[in-house]
Amino acid sequence: MTRATAILAAVLTVSTGTLFSAETRGDAARGERLFTEFLCIKCHSVGGRGGSSAPSLPVRRDAPFTPAAMAGAMWSHAAKMWQAADRAGIRIPAFSEQQAADLHAFVAGVSAPADGAVDKARGRGVYEAKLCASCHDEPMMGAPSLSGQAGRFSAFRMMSALSTHGRGMLSRMATRHTDWQILSSREMGDLIAYLNSK
Repeated sequence: MTRATAILAAVLTVSTGTLFSAETRGDAARGERLFTEFLCIKCHSVGGRGGSSAPSLPVRRDAPFTPAAMAGAMWSHAAKMWQAADRAGIRIPAFSEQQAADLHAFVAGVSAPADGAVDKARGRGVYEAKLCASCHDEPMMGAPSLSGQAGRFSAFRMMSALSTHGRGMLSRMATRHTDWQILSSREMGDLIAYLNSK
C-alpha cells in the first residue's frame, strides 16, 4: 500500500466513523414542551414532576442516559406502553428524529453524554438474534429493506421509526407468534452501528 493510499484510507475511516456516530442535537426546552404535549407527563415523571403509573425518567440513575439507552428503553417497553396508553385513552403521536432528540435533551439533561463504543459485528448478531433480519431481509414479509441506508441510522431515528411504524411491526410479529424484542442500551448502539454498515 502506498503512503497516499494509506492516508486516504485513514481519512475515509475517520469520516465514515463521524458520519455513523452523528446525532441530531436536541433542545431541552422544546423537549419539555413536547413531553407535556405528547402526554408523556401523564404517566412518566422527570425530576419529580409528572405521573407515577410508568417509570420516572431517566430510568437508571447509575448509568448514563445516552441516546441509545433511551432508544433501547423505549423499544423494550413499547408494547406495554401502547397497551397502557390504549387503556388510558391516550393517543401516542408519531414524532420526528428532531423531536426525539428534543425529548432526550429534556429527559437526560442538556449535557447528556454521547453513546459509548459500539461494535458492528456484535450489532449483526443483534440484528439476527432479535429477528430483525427475518422481516427486513425478506421482501415477502412486507418490512422495508434497511440495506443501502448506511450512515442514516441514529438512536433518534430508531425512536422516530418506533413511533411511526412500531404498532404495525407488533401486529406483523403477532401474526407470526413472535414476541416483541427487548434491546439493551449496548445492543441498540451495536445494532445502529451494524445498520450503518449495511
